Amino acid sequence: MKENALNKKKVPTKRALISKGFKDFYQGPTLRGIRKHKFLYLLTLPAIISLLVFSYAPMFGVIIAFQDYISVEGVLGSEFVGFKNFYNILFNPTMVSYREIRNTVYISIIRIATNFPIILIFTLMVNEIKCKQAKGLVQAISYIPYYISWISVGGMAYNLFKLDGGIFNQVIVMFGGQPFDWYTKVDYWWWILSASSLWKGMGWSTLIYLSALSAIDLELYEACEIDGGGRLRKMISVTIPGIMNVIMIQLILDIASVLSDNYDQIMAMTNRADALSETTKVIGAIEFNAVSGSSGQSTATAYGLLRGLIGLVLVLVTNKIAKSSGNEGIM
Repeated sequence: MKENALNKKKVPTKRALISKGFKDFYQGPTLRGIRKHKFLYLLTLPAIISLLVFSYAPMFGVIIAFQDYISVEGVLGSEFVGFKNFYNILFNPTMVSYREIRNTVYISIIRIATNFPIILIFTLMVNEIKCKQAKGLVQAISYIPYYISWISVGGMAYNLFKLDGGIFNQVIVMFGGQPFDWYTKVDYWWWILSASSLWKGMGWSTLIYLSALSAIDLELYEACEIDGGGRLRKMISVTIPGIMNVIMIQLILDIASVLSDNYDQIMAMTNRADALSETTKVIGAIEFNAVSGSSGQSTATAYGLLRGLIGLVLVLVTNKIAKSSGNEGIM
């Protein structure tokens, strides 16, 4: 009896466990690290607040995807319809948007298949420039397009492609050809969109690879040179393996965004030409038309949620493949 009584007394209460947990945290290495690097954590505070306000707080609106949302009634007053919007998107023959889904996927695949290797090759070429001034100049010039808005890029594209006086048509006429209206030729625009995306983002995307290149041990290059390796051998044997983890992470993120379309790019580049809708109307157009109109917010939210879930599945699958090939992956 006495032993049972002593055992009961030794059992800590819930309050004691909570108190012990706070004490361990207060005296533990995590809080000591925060105190030691408090100024670095203060620098990240605006980013954390921005992430909470603009990324996590709006997630409450995902509930719209499961409602027959009416703006006047609001989120709390609209009727809950469950998975009806998702069913309509996937199975309702009057609402299924195969063309938009096809265009979104094809544009993303072409963009990944062209932009990804070209950006990597460009990074390796920039890394081989030995003159610091020339290297800095190339990098600075390649960064400039990133800071130009898509609206401005669309205006420049119009001057290139317009029927009367467009630069491309002038070149075609110069070589004896006949000018034609690019804004009615649907076969070219998947590649035009991919090329414009490459031109605008190539310089900025190289920053990630260049940062990874700076972490490669220079002794590896010296060892390769001693073994008789030239520039190409160093690139193949040292540079690419040294940034392989970063390459895989970038590839995982690109594959995960296969259903994400840069609709502001498409809208600016095509001038919203109806003749090009066969190849340039994407899921983003459906969402844009829904939120800019008086109805359809539920469908647009359902599309966005589906794209996010598919992106998550693609991340998990490609991450597992990356890890099975000996790379770190993204998680």
